[in-house]
Amino acid sequence: MNKRIYTLAACLCFLACSLRAQEWTSVDDSTLSERERVRLSDYEVSVRSGRGEWRPARVVGALVSSLERRGEDGDRGDNGTDTLGRVRTLMGVAMFTEGFNVRGSNRVEVEVKRRGAPFREVQIRPTAYRIKAKRVDGHTVRFRLYPWQKVSVEFDGDREHNLFVFPDLPAEKPAPGDNVIYYGPGEHEVGLITLHSDQTLFIDEGAIVYGRIEAREAEHIRIRGRGILCGSGSVHDFQRRKSLIYMHKCRDIEVEGIFFRGSPSWTLCFSGCERLLLENIKQVCWMRNSDGIDLLNSRHVLIRNSFLRNYDDNISLKNFSSPSDRTTSNVTMTGCTLWADCAHNLLVGPETKPELAMDSVLFENIHILEARETSWPWRGAMAVMGSDEGTFRHVTFRNIWLDHPRGGQMFAVEICPYNTAGRYIEDVRFQHVHFLGDESRLPLSTIKGLDEKRRVDGVVLQHVTVNGKAITPENLSRFVETNKYATGVQVKAR
Repeated sequence: MNKRIYTLAACLCFLACSLRAQEWTSVDDSTLSERERVRLSDYEVSVRSGRGEWRPARVVGALVSSLERRGEDGDRGDNGTDTLGRVRTLMGVAMFTEGFNVRGSNRVEVEVKRRGAPFREVQIRPTAYRIKAKRVDGHTVRFRLYPWQKVSVEFDGDREHNLFVFPDLPAEKPAPGDNVIYYGPGEHEVGLITLHSDQTLFIDEGAIVYGRIEAREAEHIRIRGRGILCGSGSVHDFQRRKSLIYMHKCRDIEVEGIFFRGSPSWTLCFSGCERLLLENIKQVCWMRNSDGIDLLNSRHVLIRNSFLRNYDDNISLKNFSSPSDRTTSNVTMTGCTLWADCAHNLLVGPETKPELAMDSVLFENIHILEARETSWPWRGAMAVMGSDEGTFRHVTFRNIWLDHPRGGQMFAVEICPYNTAGRYIEDVRFQHVHFLGDESRLPLSTIKGLDEKRRVDGVVLQHVTVNGKAITPENLSRFVETNKYATGVQVKAR
């Protein structure tokens, strides 16, 4: 009997070792063009409501880039010059509107199957959602989602070939008319779409539109739907690249529900605009300088319930010299999930002119899933980067969760040169900010002025925690580096 038990144990041990020895490989083929690569996927996803039948969900690929690959070919590097994406990796994106009731108050069950070798473990983030995954077999997991719970599914700690799951409620289609541009299911080569006042662009579920959008001095524009606006077929070099959306001196703009993929440049750029609503947008972009959202001299902006993964900054607020009659102010970003493979997630600055003071900025209720940059002056998952003779004031970061980022510091509030140094920073608040993860890989955050004339004043840390431990006046130096040009720093445990 003991011999049988020993033999069985030995077989199980051998089987476990064999499973571990099987190295998982992606279906990705780096010799293909970027357009062909994003048609591939390592995943199959199905959805059901209650005990109904399983229905397949749409899964597409998206290329992403890694911090380690930056600068492999000098300062410009393959991230800047490789239009074929040879050093990109392929992740999956699942999108569906199946199974939810009209109000979206129910959950649906999601089944994810990863092709290839078996996995050992799976993590679903944001971890604050407390989503429990049931392992079906060595390839498959199941879990439940509400329509607002957009998540990252990560097998064996792999963040480069992971799966984003984007559930949604269906979008209400506009009535046909002269002011409606409609793209239905299928692939559409459109080049440049120029929008004018009172127009609606609707990209329906199942549609992939290869092109970009521009509008100038227009108002009452709507860009909506559950489809994809894709830059995978666009030129990605620094001289000719374009944003997926560029608007100049526009107002009363709404962008809702669209998935933006493979942008060659700043993904969404608004210059001199006001009264903007960006809601439920999704992004996955790999290019260096593929910032998610850039607000230039724009005001009265609300960004909510969105999920952004970009190689560069997810949002950056700037004040250019033109239009000189507007300053970026009254900006709120709320209820979002962010992932920056390099650079910042939440950035105020740089590139801000002295005659325009940037103020009244609020970031709240945000999950940060990745932040890795530590190089000065680009560091900080959250940052106020005071440069270019700019002034910055009244910036608040509230209810922020840093969810197991790999190596980036929590925040940086610094006067630092970009083209030139900034003038001053005042009244920056971090309220209820929580870091979860490997504390040994957490660099010091920074609050620093530059000299006697270029100072930081009035930074408040209120209930900022690291793995549940509050930062206090007594332990501040363990987590934050300051200098004599930063005054009025207050630390409150609660």
